[in-house]
Amino acid sequence: MRTRHSHRITRRTAGRLLDGTARHLAGGTAGRLPGEPAGAGPEHLIRVLSAATAPIREGELAGEQAAMAAFEASYPLGTLKPSHVVTPRKRTMFNLPQLFTVKVVAWSLAGLATAGGAATAATIAFTSSGPAATGGAPLSSPALPPGSAGAGGSVGGNVPAQPVVSSAGAGASASATTGSSGAGAPLRPTRLCTDLTTKVASVIGDAQGAANTAAGDAGVAAVLANPALTQVLATPPFASLIAAVGNATAVPDYCGLLMGLPTVPVPAAFTQMPASVVGQALAALPASDLAGVLRSLPTAGLSRTLGELSPAQLSAVFATLPASAAGGVLSRLPASPLASVLTALPPSSVTSLLPSLPAGDLATVLTTLPDAATGTVLTELPASGLSSVLTGLPAPALSNALTGLPAGDLSKILTTLPPSSAGSVLTALPATTLGSVLSALPAATLGSVLGSLPAGDLSTVVTTLQPSTLRSLLGSLPGGTVTQILAKLPSSVLSGLRGILPSGILAQLPV
Repeated sequence: MRTRHSHRITRRTAGRLLDGTARHLAGGTAGRLPGEPAGAGPEHLIRVLSAATAPIREGELAGEQAAMAAFEASYPLGTLKPSHVVTPRKRTMFNLPQLFTVKVVAWSLAGLATAGGAATAATIAFTSSGPAATGGAPLSSPALPPGSAGAGGSVGGNVPAQPVVSSAGAGASASATTGSSGAGAPLRPTRLCTDLTTKVASVIGDAQGAANTAAGDAGVAAVLANPALTQVLATPPFASLIAAVGNATAVPDYCGLLMGLPTVPVPAAFTQMPASVVGQALAALPASDLAGVLRSLPTAGLSRTLGELSPAQLSAVFATLPASAAGGVLSRLPASPLASVLTALPPSSVTSLLPSLPAGDLATVLTTLPDAATGTVLTELPASGLSSVLTGLPAPALSNALTGLPAGDLSKILTTLPPSSAGSVLTALPATTLGSVLSALPAATLGSVLGSLPAGDLSTVVTTLQPSTLRSLLGSLPGGTVTQILAKLPSSVLSGLRGILPSGILAQLPV
């Protein structure tokens, strides 16, 4: 049964709950807003976040008192209008709990359930399954200088930005204001992005004078893509975000990745982020978000993004993507970028990737690749993977993939395939393509391939080939090899060959 609370928490309360203010969560009065009841907020959330605040590890809060003192000296409570602090804002802005609370709480609870401790509540690390507190390697970001907290202030046009300051953020802000160093821990980029988005939403709400109904991930992406972000980003607290990616234009997409959005807020600006930042961020996204991010990029941006990743990063990306999403990504790439991506992948990654692709996407990939790249990719596959790829192609795509391959690659492909798979591949080809493929083989390889085919497949190959092509192929083989090949044919096929083959070959037919 769902428990209904007698009162709703304010946005300010939600923010303080997420900040993990221990005294407030414990129900004390020192950290409580006027008129706000003790322990305000959902009880289960309070219990989880309260547990996360203790025990505090040694040295974790070093400099807290100095930071808080500096903050209070810089922003005395008396300078703020009581109505601005206590009275909830009118609903003329984005519904921030809708936009942020659900996702951030989910991230926090995922980490708190396994990690605990104040550091877990204050810092959200990135893992291979998305933002969480445990598991996987965290996304390494440039260390942010003090002064990164979301302190309130005007963002231009006399529009006040709403303060979203945690206790750690207050210390960092005070440190920047007073010029002291090391007084407080700097905010993580993820928290800065959340503060940035909150302030932009406030500006948008004030400018529009009406609530915007966009919610969830789409709402957050819309806020990050709004031109109002440029105003807010120009304020000092967010300078470190610009420094992290090298330019202000890339900050919305950077924040989108850090906040785990399944889409890119400003697709045209995505490639302005450094490749090292993009690679780490993509590796930290869960499969669904990663697929959404890559799908939302324009073709040129997708090609450039994948082309700048290292082989290890490329491998991680395609290992994370579901097969259908990987197929969708690869089938969008033009020939040259597609060749660069597939030839840069380690052979083990190609082996697991290509056979798993949907048939339509696989056909598009192999018919788009240049011949040389197709040969390189196919010859990297082991027998089982190669068999799965080639036998799964429709006849037109198979013909296109094999025609034009370098002779060395074609020989390796046909000799790597198990005889039954080689038979399936050759019998799927039309007469012209079949003759072209077999004629490109050296005599020794041709004899080995034909001699190893099952009798039924060999019969189909012999009867499909143009008579002139068949005479040429058999004529290029040693007599003993021809005899072995013809001996596998049934008498009905041999009878048909007597009027086609030259007398020198007919003499080798079984009596």
